[in-house]
Amino acid sequence: MYQFTPDEIDLTRADYQAKQQGAKDVQKKRVGNLGEIAFEQFCREYIPAEMWEWENEEAIRRCNPESFSGHDFEVFGFKVDVKTSRDVSAFLPKTLVENDSDDDIIVMAWHRDNEDSLILLGWEHMAVLKSKVRTSEQYSGEEPEKLQHLAAQPMNSLQDLGPNMAYMNQKPKNPFRPGDRVKRADDEEASEAVVVEVLPPETKVKLYGQKVDGEVVRVAFPSSLAEGPGDWEGISPALLSSYCDDQDIKLYTYKPENLEFVE
Repeated sequence: MYQFTPDEIDLTRADYQAKQQGAKDVQKKRVGNLGEIAFEQFCREYIPAEMWEWENEEAIRRCNPESFSGHDFEVFGFKVDVKTSRDVSAFLPKTLVENDSDDDIIVMAWHRDNEDSLILLGWEHMAVLKSKVRTSEQYSGEEPEKLQHLAAQPMNSLQDLGPNMAYMNQKPKNPFRPGDRVKRADDEEASEAVVVEVLPPETKVKLYGQKVDGEVVRVAFPSSLAEGPGDWEGISPALLSSYCDDQDIKLYTYKPENLEFVE
């Protein structure tokens, strides 16, 4: 199991995207977003970036409604859905099968009432869950009154579905975060810019027509930000990406090594 502790940017984006999505139950959607962010962090740490894709990465980063997709991730070609709940009974095999039988793999994330951290309990193939439900109904009879079976393989065994290797500690070493003031490195005349987005390697960004091998930083210039309708300096750094997307403010892409902080 892994514990995931969201930072202020994670919490703000998860909440704002849930509201922008128009969710009937904002709290449920918010913690669902946090579950996806938690699993994305796990993938980034332990699974080669070219072997997985997060369907809702841009929607949550820019706090936009999600495009329709029946699953949250693709990992090694499998459709993966993340189920986040405070009630662990949601992770009973029969409940998982009844609620979502079309995906290949279910990842289970449990959260506490105050949402300050989540725990990735594990994962399971839907085919295995269905088999366990059938077996329980045919042969096992009723479960003990105070013990119910939760089916979950350890998170690290997810690596066994793909290449026989473990890419540990892949987390980006980028020093920049949204809201930071930066300029082009080694250029005294360069204009000050504001970091809007930090994109990890798996987003496969192109720069000057070439695919970037690694992460990139997208910035906007204060003069462009000021053309928007709101006071951009009063906006949470987590929402700058959403603000720029809504107002069609032009962003410029840099490799991290080509930027430096403005004191």
